[in-house]
Amino acid sequence: MIALYIVGGIIALFLIIAAFAGTRWSYEKSILVNAPLEKVWDNIRTLKALNQWNPWVGRDPNLKMRYSGTDGEPGASFSWDSENKNVGAGNQTITKVTPNSEVDSRINFIRPFKGQGDAYVLLTVERAVTRVSWGIESSTPYPMNILKIFGVIEKNMNRDFGAGLSKLKGLCES
Repeated sequence: MIALYIVGGIIALFLIIAAFAGTRWSYEKSILVNAPLEKVWDNIRTLKALNQWNPWVGRDPNLKMRYSGTDGEPGASFSWDSENKNVGAGNQTITKVTPNSEVDSRINFIRPFKGQGDAYVLLTVERAVTRVSWGIESSTPYPMNILKIFGVIEKNMNRDFGAGLSKLKGLCES
């Protein structure tokens, strides 16, 4: 009986911690690219260009993708569908474009978890190189938000954003 109280207490403690943790989170990763801003811009300005270095697209050779709208302009969208749980299904719509500077988008995740995020890719020139900053702001519903306390979200985002930015760097510097 004592074991039941202990397990119940641990579960209650996790739920209380999750209640105070908040559901919102954000993540950003940057990389310096030894290429002119214009060349980097060509690799981020459209959804098709973004998907050349998107770390999730390459995980499923059977990925179903569909584009609509005028790519590179607000309102253009991309949807994906995969049976691979690490890719899932969803859509991304460009919400704002600042030429040679920034592309903002709204991402709707359908599977494996429902969610929504606001992503951006921002370019800045630093000396003779281009800094690319890729970020997202989103939320994780209670009680799954406990994951952010343990760094699970940050660990996964760091791995995936790092892989994507490294691929972008290779495309731009070749």
